Amino acid sequence: MADKITSLFFVFGIIGLWTQAGCGESNNKYDNYTLFRIYPIEESQFEFIKLLQSSNDDIEVLKKSRGYNDSTDVLVPPNRLQSFKDLAEKNHFNYDLKNQYGRSFESPERAPRRRVLRGFSIYEYHSFAAIQEFIDTMASKHPELIKLQTLGSSYQGRKMKLVKISQNPQAGNPVIFVDAGIHAREWVAPSMALYLIHRLVMDPEARKRELRGVDWYILPVVNPDGYEFSRTSKANRMWRKTRSKSPISNCYGVDGNRNYGFHWAVSGVSNNPCDMETYAGHKPFSELETQMVRDVMLSNPKRIKLYVSLHAYGQYLVYPWGYTASILPQKWRKLDELARKVSQAVQNAGGQPFKVMSAGQWYPAAGGSDDFAFGAAHIPYSYTMELTDGFEFVFPENRLRNTLPELYEGFRAFASEIRNEFSNKRFRDHNV
Repeated sequence: MADKITSLFFVFGIIGLWTQAGCGESNNKYDNYTLFRIYPIEESQFEFIKLLQSSNDDIEVLKKSRGYNDSTDVLVPPNRLQSFKDLAEKNHFNYDLKNQYGRSFESPERAPRRRVLRGFSIYEYHSFAAIQEFIDTMASKHPELIKLQTLGSSYQGRKMKLVKISQNPQAGNPVIFVDAGIHAREWVAPSMALYLIHRLVMDPEARKRELRGVDWYILPVVNPDGYEFSRTSKANRMWRKTRSKSPISNCYGVDGNRNYGFHWAVSGVSNNPCDMETYAGHKPFSELETQMVRDVMLSNPKRIKLYVSLHAYGQYLVYPWGYTASILPQKWRKLDELARKVSQAVQNAGGQPFKVMSAGQWYPAAGGSDDFAFGAAHIPYSYTMELTDGFEFVFPENRLRNTLPELYEGFRAFASEIRNEFSNKRFRDHNV
């Protein structure tokens, strides 16, 4: 194995000399990229994957293997494809390919005039401005349920508003806090957050169940600058980070889900500001956007009982700890049990079951919002929910109509648990 690892270091050292990833703006249109899925089937192959993830090549690791036969998904440019195939075959990986991957990217503004004329559809992807207009309109039409709180502005000056939904804000009900879109390219996550707002306000059944004895705080897009950047062209569709200018380089952006100040940067992060994926920032909470999420948590220390951060992809529902695979929280069984209830509810509605585990058992990564919520803000239940599988970060818009309602059933299960465990006695009725 040592000889194999050494040879891999040599190969990736050579590859790393070919390009420098992450600095400046990419002009690659992705059309000629290949999505390369490799499936580890033996222990030595995980060493290959570790080296792959730490290489300085211009390949992009979209998803890491959870274990045997769970794929690592890699975007490979055309001038790397043959060498990558050779490496995969030399190391006896099973693999499959999707060619011309960028051709599957939808143009976000393919028919803006038509969209304006027909109004806002909850089953489409929208600009940040349209999202803000939607929540403003919902708040003005339903002031009895919705209050908006302006948290501040993003690095590029976009106002970020927290949507607070409650039948009785003075009741001191337990709060479910949901955020989405910290990773720019994960468009399905803000869509799920908007669908939650829509259902909680417009569905009469939600007032009897999900809003009974429980309040909801929803932040639809945590990273609006990155989100908008990912919408500007195919070249930027895979952008993940924020858009802040590094104080120590000419590169842009921080991985917001490595930026939280709990065991910050101890595992699974990059210290290179030009890293396209997992740069943790020059200090904890360097990003205005993560500061705002932190402040929501710390300003409501006794009321927030559940935190869910929406991401994509892979259909995972993971809980702390994320910074390590070797330690679990004392009450991990409660976290696990609720996650499995949520997964079962989604499956009962026709959706795919979630893969449930601690985040660190998937792969250790420090500085995540779920670890901060649980370990620093002391929120009793904290999860990262990776939505959808099978379409990577380009989940088809035409599938939202079927998928979002299925996922909503998981939030019904969340609400039932929080109401029964934390609400006033008059609301603790499973059959309400």
